[in-house]
Amino acid sequence: MALDLMDNRVTVGQILSHPRARALAFEEVPALRKPKIQRMVWNMPLWRVLQLAQDWMPAYRIRALLQKLREA
Repeated sequence: MALDLMDNRVTVGQILSHPRARALAFEEVPALRKPKIQRMVWNMPLWRVLQLAQDWMPAYRIRALLQKLREA
């Protein structure tokens, strides 16, 4: 079953609650493994996290992660 990203309005907590999506997120964004970071972004919508990630993550990796999450 594919993960519904709800047009990037899904929260990070919803993504991390999905086992395959959590594994992908941890692989692509290792900082998400830290409990302090998880608490900071848990209720944040995906679109906001992607905005922040643009400063340090290339656009092609963001697009690839989104595609993988959709297929998770």
